[in-house]
Amino acid sequence: MGLRKRAAAAVVTLIAAFLLPLAAQAPAQAAATAWTPGISPMHDGEWVKRDVQGGEAAEKALKDCARASGIACISVGQGDGKQSIFHLYRCGTRSLSNFIDALTVINNQTGAAEVRFWGPNVGTYRAPAHPSTIWVFPNEATYDFSTVTIC
Repeated sequence: MGLRKRAAAAVVTLIAAFLLPLAAQAPAQAAATAWTPGISPMHDGEWVKRDVQGGEAAEKALKDCARASGIACISVGQGDGKQSIFHLYRCGTRSLSNFIDALTVINNQTGAAEVRFWGPNVGTYRAPAHPSTIWVFPNEATYDFSTVTIC
């Protein structure tokens, strides 16, 4: 084999050695892609906290959110192991976007107020007012939810 052919083969080998590990990382990086859950409208005094670590940190943040009476707090996954936590108090119906997984609620409203989610295929799911209960919703229902009503 000539010098040029050997040099070309060496270059191809070096390129392959560099690119193959990068290609193997691509699916793992793609799996870490996040989305942004939304509730609309949000009213004055309501807020959302983004990028809360999942697990115990998200549970603590959800409990902290719901400390005040009259508050409904909703935590939903962002697709990257983190949560968005919504602090809501105003009654009404709202639209949901990018609600896909890891949905939990603490409803610290007063009286018989409920947080109700519904979607075209799964119907209605409820979280009655009970400040020490964390309501957990199945991912397959969460993905279908299009609307939430507070109160």
